[in-house]
Amino acid sequence: MYKRLKQYVLIALAGGAFYYLLSHHFIFLSLTEFETLIKTQLTLRTSFYSLYQHAPEETLRNNRLRDAGIGELMVEKGMLTKEKLHAILAKIDEQQ
Repeated sequence: MYKRLKQYVLIALAGGAFYYLLSHHFIFLSLTEFETLIKTQLTLRTSFYSLYQHAPEETLRNNRLRDAGIGELMVEKGMLTKEKLHAILAKIDEQQ
């Protein structure tokens, strides 16, 4: 009985961890610091994303990340100013 209950608990924990992975972006700001953003859809795409390996314009071209609020996170962390963010977004919208 205890063994079966333990299996159910482990399966539930694994399912919960997988659901959390599907529903959040893990944004790495540096090698030791990361933030999470809630995804708009349950998917494995861009679950892990590194800001220190991509330029801000390249990051903001990703619609999934932009919809999740990556621009606001970049402003909050001091990577961009609000003016620079709006300029990049205007440039991206022009090109589309």
